[in-house]
Amino acid sequence: MGSHWYRIQLPRPALIMPLFNCILPALAIYATIASSFGHAQAPPNALQLKQLRNGDKPQVMTAVEIAGLGDPVFKLLLKDKADRVTLADVQDAIQPNTANRHLFIVSERIVQAAKTGTRRAVVAFDGANAGETLKGNVMLSVSFGPNGFPKEAEIEAWGWDDKRGRYNYYKLDAAGSSRGGMVWKFRGSSEKADLLTTRERAGTCLRCHVSGAPIMKELFFPWNNWHAGVGGSFFADYLDPASPRPDKWPAANTSPFMRLSMADKLETDFLIPSFKRFNRSRLNAVLRQNASGSPSISPAGTMTVLEGTRLLRPLFQTTEINLISSRNTSGLPPFGRATDFLPRSNIQIPASFFLNVQLIAGGGTGGLGGLKLIDANRFSTFKLSQQENKDLVEKFNLLLDGVRGDTHFAWFVPEPGFVENDLVDQALQLGVVTPHFVAAVLAVDLEKPVFSSARAELLKFVPDEFEFIPVPRGTDPLTVQRDPEKDFLTQEVISRIGQGGPDPGTNVDEFRKLLASPDAVAELEKRVKAYVERIQAALDPAANGSNGRKAELERLYGLLVERRRLMEAHPVLQNLDETEGRLLFPLPTRD
Repeated sequence: MGSHWYRIQLPRPALIMPLFNCILPALAIYATIASSFGHAQAPPNALQLKQLRNGDKPQVMTAVEIAGLGDPVFKLLLKDKADRVTLADVQDAIQPNTANRHLFIVSERIVQAAKTGTRRAVVAFDGANAGETLKGNVMLSVSFGPNGFPKEAEIEAWGWDDKRGRYNYYKLDAAGSSRGGMVWKFRGSSEKADLLTTRERAGTCLRCHVSGAPIMKELFFPWNNWHAGVGGSFFADYLDPASPRPDKWPAANTSPFMRLSMADKLETDFLIPSFKRFNRSRLNAVLRQNASGSPSISPAGTMTVLEGTRLLRPLFQTTEINLISSRNTSGLPPFGRATDFLPRSNIQIPASFFLNVQLIAGGGTGGLGGLKLIDANRFSTFKLSQQENKDLVEKFNLLLDGVRGDTHFAWFVPEPGFVENDLVDQALQLGVVTPHFVAAVLAVDLEKPVFSSARAELLKFVPDEFEFIPVPRGTDPLTVQRDPEKDFLTQEVISRIGQGGPDPGTNVDEFRKLLASPDAVAELEKRVKAYVERIQAALDPAANGSNGRKAELERLYGLLVERRRLMEAHPVLQNLDETEGRLLFPLPTRD
């Protein structure tokens, strides 16, 4: 799924976006306990084990650790029903009303109807059970084959603990079982996940869940690897119970598939609201608190950030990504048909390939406020034909699963992660950062929305502690008059840069000048307009000639391939490709 919250597995399939990826967090609370030391005995069917890393021997949880679990998975299932190990029994414990269950399907082979291999299912719930609200608070993940779900399968699960503001991850497998059956384990939480090093993430689910949140790699339309169907996205009719096709998978006729849902519902109804809630918790956690646990306001009306570098890192560095593609098909998928290729059919290039459109323009499916520089949306008007795309695939020697071809939807590429963009936007809406400051950062290396080393080196100038004047709730920060010379963060960063005496013409010097300018938002707007007009002219055969257009498309496609490679080589983000470079991205032969 494009989502990595936690995952449930059968024999491990090569899947694109598990909502739950390796649920073995390194952040689990620990200690050891034995009943002989007088600790309270857990109910006979209660969760007993934890496992911190893959391959580690499961350990008995302490009473204190168990008392620290407060999510719906624990309360409804693992507190006293941990002996339930079939998918049917697990679902019944969480939500007995089958009408309030939703089944979502993801696979890099989703477009392939042949009765072979496995697919991953994500099970979400809504409604309530025993006083627990379920929507966006619990999900399961499990794999299945052509005949459906096996009676016993590895299951991954996560639950949101609203009181503690964190995700808890669990897994059902044979590790730690004395009788060879399945047993549930606590695999850790999202607490301080963003602070872990690559080494600390190794063997844990947080090797993929960088911030600790679930991951839906392809969060936004059109979803190359999800069962969808809305707006021309792919509809896996071989899994649809209502499909008349005679060769559909037998799984489609089993009861769980009566609740088959499409990716757009998972995105808008479940994940985006959950991500926003998670980020509210993250933002609140780095602010100075009063005795009641709310952000403290000084007599002068200011709030204080205590971990500025941690909070603002996503504005400067690529900590998470999503995957985005054109809304149009390539006509070249290895699992497709020759008749899919329509040489003159257009392919729209996604705007987020060119710049961080979510933060610069705002709006979109995720509903960010952003800087409202709507010229950034003009990048979505640029197109190429399927024939031009085919020529590029051949020029760059791209292979997908060892075969010359492209993804179902063309121009598949990493984009800035929504979870991290939303965190920055929430900081903007609260007033932690001003529009001037955000614009100054984004203006540096504007044309590299992800993996920018130029922006990354600027993070070192951000202080951990600084004050800010909060923006009243419901007020657009762009309408609030803020003098950059009186903004604590802006002036502190300028001061820190000045102490180092940056060389003229460097990225650091450019950043300092942008911060010291009277209006960095206006400067960013000017740069966006110039950028879009330059691309427009370069792609216009009337202005640049057919050879000029071809050269520009090759330049842009080279950037696309480079970003795929950068993700595959990233020490953390490479873990998002669970196919070891075979099925996620078309890559050059030598890769």
